[in-house]
Amino acid sequence: MLIYTRGSAVIEHGETSEVFEIEEDELDWEPIGGDERGMGPETTYQALIDHDELGELRWTMSEYPVGAEGPKTTDVGKHKLLEDFEFGLEHEPEYEEEDNSYGALRDVLKANPILTGRTNKSRMVEMLVEWFRQYYEDPANETPYNGREGGYLYVYGGPYSAEEELRENFEDIVQEEAIMEAVAIIQEDGTWDWAPSSRHPAKIAFYEEAMAEQDQQEELDFDDLRKIASERAPSGIGTDEERSMRAEILLQIAAARSEMPRPPSHGGMGHNHPPEEFELHGQELENAAQSLEVIETELANDVPDVEVVAEQTSFLKTALGWVAGKLDTTIDEFCKGFGKTLGVATGGAAIALPAAILGTAYWGKIAALFGSLKGWLLLLLV
Repeated sequence: MLIYTRGSAVIEHGETSEVFEIEEDELDWEPIGGDERGMGPETTYQALIDHDELGELRWTMSEYPVGAEGPKTTDVGKHKLLEDFEFGLEHEPEYEEEDNSYGALRDVLKANPILTGRTNKSRMVEMLVEWFRQYYEDPANETPYNGREGGYLYVYGGPYSAEEELRENFEDIVQEEAIMEAVAIIQEDGTWDWAPSSRHPAKIAFYEEAMAEQDQQEELDFDDLRKIASERAPSGIGTDEERSMRAEILLQIAAARSEMPRPPSHGGMGHNHPPEEFELHGQELENAAQSLEVIETELANDVPDVEVVAEQTSFLKTALGWVAGKLDTTIDEFCKGFGKTLGVATGGAAIALPAAILGTAYWGKIAALFGSLKGWLLLLLV
């Protein structure tokens, strides 16, 4: 509920007989107290004006029970009240609590101009502050910080000014005084620059774009990346990030190769008995070892051939496909089983891996390597 004020008050000075008119927008209602009674709280409201000529003028009313008007009084002191305001309780503009859209409050206020105009200033200030705090937050919460770059990095949008945002959204609807009082309350802790909260359209768009990009990248396989590398030159080779990723991959290759059995020197199956269920043997083992060697050689160069790395990783994928197929799953799901999916850590295994695989050290290392190689290729090509 809110207290509406309509019309104007006309008061005749008790000594000079001069007549003064008080406009409805000069009244600002505030709760001044109340008591707990049988049907709930009783609240007393007051609007007080300190007039230059008439002195203190006071309007009061009570609400009891909640939503019901109680007694109303007007006190103009020694002066004569010729005409009074019409004032009382009525429902305030409402918008659905579950509607978290950025423009919901503005739409409701704009669609109800009469009721909006009758909302007392203190309540309007409260609504503006609540709205701002829903969609904006202190950058210390989630915004990245880099002292060398000059402070907060507003990657999600901003920095935003409370005054600018309130004016942009409500200046044509809400009184200037209400906006500035809301700004003062918002900034009372000394924060002047704001970041978007998780409900702000800018931050929602940031994550939607990031997710779309991730989905797009996950859809790319190594054949796609090889084709991209054949059509355009990679970007970013030699940067600190790229060199760091490449150094890590070389360590992973060395670790994987140290765990793998060596291919037989004459090629072929290399044995006359059936292969162990989840071990690489014969041509699969030889192909995997050759691909690792070529990838390692390229990555050790100052300027590696990205197309060759993508092509050889695609060959390595054949070895992964061999064991993944035995588990009736995909290569990506197989990699997730070792806590990696395309280079991104997951919270748990996507599939239950047999002990025979978990006990084979090189499968876990190849799965991790597979994800790291894709991350490196995506960095340079997408």
